Amino acid sequence: MPKEDRIIVEEMHQAIIDKETFDIVQDLIKSRTSVRTKTYDWLLKGVITCKECGKKLSVVPQKHPNKTTFYLRCNTYACNTQLHLCTPHSNNLEKVTNFVIEQIKKRCSEFLSEEQYSKLADSSRNKILKSKYNVQSELKILEKKARDINKIIDKLFEDKYKGLFEDEDFTRVYSKQIETRKGIEERIKQLEKMQEKEDSSIDINKLVKDFVNMKEITRTMLVSLVDKIEISESKEITIYYKFNILNMRKLEDEIEKVS
Repeated sequence: MPKEDRIIVEEMHQAIIDKETFDIVQDLIKSRTSVRTKTYDWLLKGVITCKECGKKLSVVPQKHPNKTTFYLRCNTYACNTQLHLCTPHSNNLEKVTNFVIEQIKKRCSEFLSEEQYSKLADSSRNKILKSKYNVQSELKILEKKARDINKIIDKLFEDKYKGLFEDEDFTRVYSKQIETRKGIEERIKQLEKMQEKEDSSIDINKLVKDFVNMKEITRTMLVSLVDKIEISESKEITIYYKFNILNMRKLEDEIEKVS
């Protein structure tokens, strides 16, 4: 039976593993999706992307007499070097990894600061509630737009059948509507993913404390907190966390605004 025709009823049997562990494993699997199989494994694999083109970054080894040094490289550039669709984004993997871990630990330490967090709590809660409301509102608007576009497309076919459209005009208008609908559908998926993350029952405090206290960071720890990492051509690194409260600006800046 096709997957779309199946009826799925959740929580009918006792789970083998808890939902938190299941979600973390699914994120690990997703982070490896569309990353080519290599003989090298590294902490940021499948998580770090090119800011300019959005594609994943891979690693390239440079062998020296005494050691091998790994460098990041944009996959768009690697696959289409002659077309100049992107730039190499060549960066020392070890230095980037150390910087990313340092920044995440710093952000987590800020979050755990009880004095600062207590002052920010009410403001943060309001921001999260407002974010949820905005997501829901945008979803409703986009879903209506998608329905309207479907009606337009149906009408186009009717008019084409009646001979009211030349082939060239029909193709032009139809392609434009399809492109618009595709953009709307992609945005809807993004918003639905945001809702799922916000509704997650994962204990953020525990994840943050574990990350701060862990001497050696694992991929499981990393993907539990981080959604993606972008690195620009100018070597600027931006970390996007899975929880809105971690994506806020530095706590001290927020406290100044609140007070």
